[in-house]
Amino acid sequence: MTQFLKKHAKLFYLIFGIFGFAFIIIACFYITPYNNTAVNYNSEVLSGEIQSIQKGNEYLALFCVDTGTSFSGLYQTMFKFNRSLQTANNMILYLGVVSLVMLAIMFVCANVTRKKYYISNLVSGVVCPAITIIFAIVALIFNFLPLSSLSKNYDDLNWGALANQISYENTVKLWENKDTSQFMLNSIPLIVYGIVIIIFILVTGMLLAYNVYRYMLTKKELSEKVVDQNA
Repeated sequence: MTQFLKKHAKLFYLIFGIFGFAFIIIACFYITPYNNTAVNYNSEVLSGEIQSIQKGNEYLALFCVDTGTSFSGLYQTMFKFNRSLQTANNMILYLGVVSLVMLAIMFVCANVTRKKYYISNLVSGVVCPAITIIFAIVALIFNFLPLSSLSKNYDDLNWGALANQISYENTVKLWENKDTSQFMLNSIPLIVYGIVIIIFILVTGMLLAYNVYRYMLTKKELSEKVVDQNA
C-alpha cells in the first residue's frame, strides 16, 4: 500500500489540478442556463426606485401590466436571483484560481516529487489543501443560494424569463392558459455544480490526509534508521 501511494503520488496532484482548471471553465458558462433572468439595473434600482427602470425591461413590464402581476415584486425576485448567480459564479472562479495557486505552492515545496516528506512538505501539504477546502465550502454555500431562490420562486422566475425572451403577448397567452411547457429554468445545472464542489472537497481532504501520511511515514522511517544505527 505504501509503495502504491508513493508511485501514484502525482495522480493526487493531477486530479487536484484538473479540478482547478475545471472550476475556471465552469465559471465561464455558470450563468448561461439562466441568462434570461438578467434585468437592466442602475444605481436607482439599488435604491429601490423600481418604476424608473421599466423602460429597460419592456417585455417584463408589459407582461406584469397585462397579467396584473407586481412589476416591482417580480423584478426584485429576478434581480436578486441574478445577483446571487453572479456572486456564486465569482466564488467558483476564485476557487479555481486559488486551487491552482495552492497546487503551485505544493510543487515549489516539492511535495509531488520528494521521496521523503519533511516539515516544509507537511506545512504546505496541510495548509494549501485546508485553504482550498475553505474556499470550496464558501463556494458551495454561495451556489446553494440561487438554488434555494429558484426552488422558492420557480414559477415567478420562469414567467419572468419567458417575458424577457419572447414577446409579452405570447407570454401572456401562455400565462392565461397556465401553459408551463416552455419553462426553461431548472435546478439541474446548480445541483451538478454543487456535486462537483462536494467531490472536490472530498478529493482535497484525501490529498491533505495523504500529505500527513507521507510525513508520518518519513518520520517513522527516519526513527527506524536511527535505531538500526545505534543497534
